[in-house]
Amino acid sequence: MHRLLLCLVLAFLVHSTTWADSATDYFERNIRPLLIHKCTECHSGRTPDGDLDLSSQVGFAAGGMAGEIVNGRNWEASSLYARLTTSDEDLQMPPNERLSDEEIAAVQKWIELGAPWPDGDRAVMPSPGATVGTEHWAFEPVSNPAPPAVQDEHWCWTDVDRFILARLEAAGLSPVEDADSTTWLRRATLDLTGLPPTPGQLHLDHHEPSEAPERSLLDRLLGSRAYAERQGRRWLDLARYADTSGDGTDMPIPEARFYRDWVIDALDSDMPYDQFLTEQLAGDILAAQDPDDPEAYRKIIATGFIALSRRFGNSKFAEAHQIIDDSIDTIGKSMLGLSLGCARCHHHKFDPVTTEDYYGLYGYFASTQYPHAGTEHQKERSDLPQIKVPDALQSVFDSDVAWAVGDKAEVGDAKVHIAGDPRKPGAEVPRGYLAFLSVDSPDIPERSSGRLQLAQWIASEQNPLTARVMVNRIWQSHFGSGLVPSASNFGMQSPEPTHRKLLDYLAREFVESGWSIKHMHRLIMSSHVYYLSSREAPEQLAADEANELLWHFPRQRLDAETFRDCVLAVSGRLQPGSGGRHRFKPTDELRYTQGRPFSEIFDHEYRSVYLMTPRLNRHPMMALFDGADANVSTAQRGESTVPLQSLFVINGEFINGQAEAFAHRVCEHSDVLQERVAWAWQLAYARRNTQEELASVSDYLERYISSRVADGSAREQAERDAWSSVAKALIASNEFMYVD
Repeated sequence: MHRLLLCLVLAFLVHSTTWADSATDYFERNIRPLLIHKCTECHSGRTPDGDLDLSSQVGFAAGGMAGEIVNGRNWEASSLYARLTTSDEDLQMPPNERLSDEEIAAVQKWIELGAPWPDGDRAVMPSPGATVGTEHWAFEPVSNPAPPAVQDEHWCWTDVDRFILARLEAAGLSPVEDADSTTWLRRATLDLTGLPPTPGQLHLDHHEPSEAPERSLLDRLLGSRAYAERQGRRWLDLARYADTSGDGTDMPIPEARFYRDWVIDALDSDMPYDQFLTEQLAGDILAAQDPDDPEAYRKIIATGFIALSRRFGNSKFAEAHQIIDDSIDTIGKSMLGLSLGCARCHHHKFDPVTTEDYYGLYGYFASTQYPHAGTEHQKERSDLPQIKVPDALQSVFDSDVAWAVGDKAEVGDAKVHIAGDPRKPGAEVPRGYLAFLSVDSPDIPERSSGRLQLAQWIASEQNPLTARVMVNRIWQSHFGSGLVPSASNFGMQSPEPTHRKLLDYLAREFVESGWSIKHMHRLIMSSHVYYLSSREAPEQLAADEANELLWHFPRQRLDAETFRDCVLAVSGRLQPGSGGRHRFKPTDELRYTQGRPFSEIFDHEYRSVYLMTPRLNRHPMMALFDGADANVSTAQRGESTVPLQSLFVINGEFINGQAEAFAHRVCEHSDVLQERVAWAWQLAYARRNTQEELASVSDYLERYISSRVADGSAREQAERDAWSSVAKALIASNEFMYVD
């Protein structure tokens, strides 16, 4: 019981951390609109009321006549909160217009987060008539840079290396030595597949590379199903994938898994990225154009990307505008690298995205029929589109309908929501693209939402953002950070790319390869820079501590899913396949309410990408080790280091069970100590053990077993326990948890 309680506490703590990590987004979505529309009319200018200027962070921090208005993170002791909630009409703020309960709750949460205010030296809103410029590297057409000349031609294996080495040479730096071949093999295998290399894949004899890694090895990894499962999880982070709806009851969605499988299948087949995006945004429209296509059902399933928008409240399509906002925000961040949701209530503060741009996009999704998973007050599921699957797959689908979208019977343009409030309609805005990126208007057929035209614009090679954003994500998947560190924000506030010409070279190569994701992995991993050691040379460290110039390979920690999968792999318990349907109750037996929402956790020994992913009640292990928050599009995982992680590895039921299986596997391999140790090291670390390690393990086993036998334990049991403790130590080590 205490372990369950611990897991629940862990989930809560990490969820709170996720909120803190998203503090900037929270301010832009929930606080800035309140300040603009409810506060700054009086509390700004040369003589703000009460000497309280709320038009900037400087004025906010200074407070007014009565001093500071926020007391640390304590909302109860903050005068700001008191003035918003007081029953005294003379003290209430705003005067004569009490904020809604939701708005007050937003302010409370903001104070709890520490009242973050990004870019605090700027005004809360540009001055009247001010415009945001569009001159920005990410908004310019993708260039076609030639690989630069370098002094050390011999070092370069690919053109990628020329861009890297040119910057290093200009800075007077040089790359460190190469990694040994087994280190590179483990690195490459974990990067691409999320699993450790098997002993049969290892080349244990160290050798100095004389040329780029063999293409056949990379092809084998890229051609494995494990590759698609690993890379699929990365896209599911961006797509805020979950198997539940996120409303007050967090209702199960049994069909969501088919979208997950579609993503994995698409990456397995190396579906061109432009097609990959188009089907997710408009697969239902493509399917309707060719209903006899036996693969049409897959295109409909692909629109699960849109259908997975989080639901709100306890009624059918309650807060529908927030569902649409989640779609727009996710598309902006995942596909374009822009925070479009900021323009819902006002023109974007930093980027040239206007409110009209936002509602031009809003019309596409207001014309789209989302599915309904059931809620406390409307329990019946509805609006799930029908799909026609081949006879051979009938048994795979529960019914199947699909968790997908389609066009509404009535489609059209949307009206601006003044201050983001759908109860205050403004002028109608035609469906369109982002005006600062395109002067064209979509040619939308009658009775169509226009999502296909939107998808084609996003996936166009003329769009300066789409290819750049994706190749940056692929680079990030190998080096831990992208050439643009803010992977989902290529807007005006994004930092300049560390290697701008290389970014454009990769983007152009991506398009010219036919938008092949596998081609880009192969190109990057064939480079010399990817083969470098992770050693940090003191003289280089002093000049480039952040390793922006990539003079060494950056050491990285395994993410939550990869850690779990590697533990299962070395224990020998990892199961092939997906496990099929999650263990949800039949629809007619669902009795979830706001007071008792869905809270089950379904564990198994398949890969972690196939774990049931709840939106509100996170899987304890995924939460503890910084798994993605399914409520938002996640561009990069956090990396917390807390004592509870160590306790989980030392005392957790999952690790204990897998360590026992690992030990049994090692002992079954051989009766000879040296052979057992060698096997364990190959499984866990993908390398040979040293003589010092062999001596240390031998001494430990002897002392452990002797001590247990002296205490009355049977020798056989003592030996099993001793090897289990060795196995757990291997799993708990930094060498297992990190990629060099």
